[in-house]
Amino acid sequence: MPPDPSRLTIRSQSRPGELDLFRRLSYVLDHEQADDLATGRRVPEWMWVALDGDRVVARAAWWTNAPGGEPLVLDFFDLDDTLPVPERVAIGVRLLETATTAVLPAGAERPEYGRFVPPDWHEDPVVRDAVEARIRVMEETGARMPVERLRLEWRAGTPVPEDSGRHGYIDDLLAEGTRVPAAEGVDRIRAATDLGNVPMAKSFERAFTMVRDAEKSKARG
Repeated sequence: MPPDPSRLTIRSQSRPGELDLFRRLSYVLDHEQADDLATGRRVPEWMWVALDGDRVVARAAWWTNAPGGEPLVLDFFDLDDTLPVPERVAIGVRLLETATTAVLPAGAERPEYGRFVPPDWHEDPVVRDAVEARIRVMEETGARMPVERLRLEWRAGTPVPEDSGRHGYIDDLLAEGTRVPAAEGVDRIRAATDLGNVPMAKSFERAFTMVRDAEKSKARG
């Protein structure tokens, strides 16, 4: 039986040692949570869960770039995707509204929400269902989705684009921007562009042929 959103327990992770509870739902950035907490880029009071008994059915968390800073981005927002969409959305709305009221000062602009999703999410019905449920929650809480971005990544050990001897072309600029830091020993180089910027997206794909692709969807309140 789906949980009744009105009977959920919604609270922050202000109790010590609750990171495992927050991780009962998963996302690609989970591995960064412990370090963020240790360095002050995230605080337990910004990490919220919706509980049906001891079952985590939704979670949300904000991040900042320096200890003591204000929340800059909502980078975690997850739902239990085994639930029917209407219950999922209702739970997500209640969690987000409750947590936002507690975390942000009254009248403050809501930080941007960003999420990494597979580049083929439109074609995969399971992934599309999950992404669209989160978008619905954002829209019902007053946000809009202004952009999808294509993110590509070069990693150490993969080929580096060769120097064509030209400069001023997008491909050549991206190649040069990869070769220089790669020669300095960096582990990875990331690039992103709006998905609608077709020429730049195509150039990224040519320059970063051996990398992991991801899209980043954003929402603003």
